[in-house]
Amino acid sequence: MSDANSPAQAADVDEVNPLEQSTITMLDVLEEEKEMEEEYAAVLGGSDEKACTYAKGAIQRQALYSCLTCCPEARKDLTKSAGVCLACSYRCHENHELIELYTKRNFRCDCPTLRLGSDKRCALNPQLEAVQPPNAENLYNQNFQGLYCKCKRPYPDPERTTEELMLQCAICEDWFHLQHMQAPNVSEKWLDACSEMICDSCMERHEFLRDYTGLALQPQGEQKESKTEVNVADNQPTASEQQSHSEEPAEKRIKLSADDECRRPKTPTGHTGTAFWANDWRKSLCKCDKCLEMYKEQSVEFLLDDEDPVKDYEERGMKRVQENSSYEQGIRALASIDRTKQIDVITEYNRMGDKLKEFLQSFAANKTVVTEDDIKRFFAGMRSENHTNLGQPYFCR
Repeated sequence: MSDANSPAQAADVDEVNPLEQSTITMLDVLEEEKEMEEEYAAVLGGSDEKACTYAKGAIQRQALYSCLTCCPEARKDLTKSAGVCLACSYRCHENHELIELYTKRNFRCDCPTLRLGSDKRCALNPQLEAVQPPNAENLYNQNFQGLYCKCKRPYPDPERTTEELMLQCAICEDWFHLQHMQAPNVSEKWLDACSEMICDSCMERHEFLRDYTGLALQPQGEQKESKTEVNVADNQPTASEQQSHSEEPAEKRIKLSADDECRRPKTPTGHTGTAFWANDWRKSLCKCDKCLEMYKEQSVEFLLDDEDPVKDYEERGMKRVQENSSYEQGIRALASIDRTKQIDVITEYNRMGDKLKEFLQSFAANKTVVTEDDIKRFFAGMRSENHTNLGQPYFCR
């Protein structure tokens, strides 16, 4: 990245028409707002921010937070961990030390339960007369302690000086650094084609997945075998075989074994380590009775759920916030005003940004948490200032 404060660049900026520069700057602001909205939608867009989800039971997928203020023992003992939903993180755990867990599947909010102690009550569940028993079906991993990957480090890692690339396993839902995966020849650029990742530990724990690795993406330097039975169709009988079966007596056809009905690939691929998958790989998983029973025994039935992947959750969140996008509203507003007013708008926006930074510096210096009331007070002051200063446009609404 080049130095934005270099003399050469400063000279170039001076030569740019101020009107054009302001318009571009405003678009940059809107683009940044769009990126923030998309990140918000991906993580929180599919979750309820106003109501505790406890009453709904285990949610298929939702944003979760681990509260270390309420559960300080969780730092050393994972069994003492607790996860709270998005709404409870706002209402019941404001100013607490929260660990953002991104999303977890089939989890029920712990806020109204004994997981957070017998003396704590969920503010969003006043109808509950007593603290509820722990959610026995919830699963907790090291992420609830603020640790990730095989290296068991926090994220972001205060000791790292470079950007961290982490991927979430589709089964255990832990996050892993690329360099700590058992995945040779995998580069960041190559990962653009990857839809889901299953870590090497989960691949070893669920051996049946190795039968499907012919469907997995092949890292750089590896070549696919020319003929590998990986698709369901590859295991279907040929037309001549179907005809010969139809000519056999019915009682003989009934005696077909479960293995004959199974559509799992029969040719081993020799795959070891982490597996990276493209879109829709789950649709090729066999659904015969024997395999369904195996999925249940290994607690991975969710692999057959079309709405389980994180990508689907993110898309639902994006769709939910799309109609109220600040970016789209900003673009329409920008197009509706003349160039002079655009200059006024961006000038006021920059002034507001400077004021906000100045306002927040006192919190940083005193190491205090910024609350919702603090932000409301700031904007109330900006409105008051704009009303009294008739020379400035009323931008903060």
